[in-house]
Amino acid sequence: MSEELAASLLNQTMSLAGQISGRMQEGLDRLDLTAPLANVLWLLRPDADPLSLRKIAGLLHCDPSNVTLLSAKLEQRGLAERRPHPRDGRVRTLVLTEAGENVRERLLGTVVRQSPLAGLTLEEQQQLHALLTKAIDSA
Repeated sequence: MSEELAASLLNQTMSLAGQISGRMQEGLDRLDLTAPLANVLWLLRPDADPLSLRKIAGLLHCDPSNVTLLSAKLEQRGLAERRPHPRDGRVRTLVLTEAGENVRERLLGTVVRQSPLAGLTLEEQQQLHALLTKAIDSA
């Protein structure tokens, strides 16, 4: 890859991230969420195994103490609960409450409607997903 192409790709990626962040803020404000709280909600899929607090920290590339603080804020708002892992009681997980599932669903709806990626066809979104996954996994 040429240096110019690499620089252009990085510039486009940063521009896209900025657009997404800017467009998302209005939706986050309506849901009374900060970006870090939204990031945690985003990761907590109701149809998947519960994530440990340590795993959430790894996925968010942050210190576990930050996840402890964020999970406490979500608990205070009734959106999530910390529970022992179903197969390993020594591990603490974070699980959405029914209210948390509703807020997460609204969050995802906001993302779908306001994302600059919404202008891509399903096939284009799948191609981009595959390319981004490859790039991230190779890092």
